Amino acid sequence: MDMNQLLHAHQIALIGKARTTLKAPRAAYGDTIALLAGRIQALREDGGADVGAGRFVTGEPVAEYLAR
Repeated sequence: MDMNQLLHAHQIALIGKARTTLKAPRAAYGDTIALLAGRIQALREDGGADVGAGRFVTGEPVAEYLAR
């Protein structure tokens, strides 16, 4: 997937999670969101972007300095 496809899939997963009230599908969407966020971060890093500056998309791990 290229960056646009990853960002699109990530946004669709966020919308799906927001629309459902059932616990199991929300958990599955959460896993998908985290997976896509990791792939987006890796692709950005491979392209030379500064990935340590903070979250780019929901689901990315928060840098230690932001967690304080």
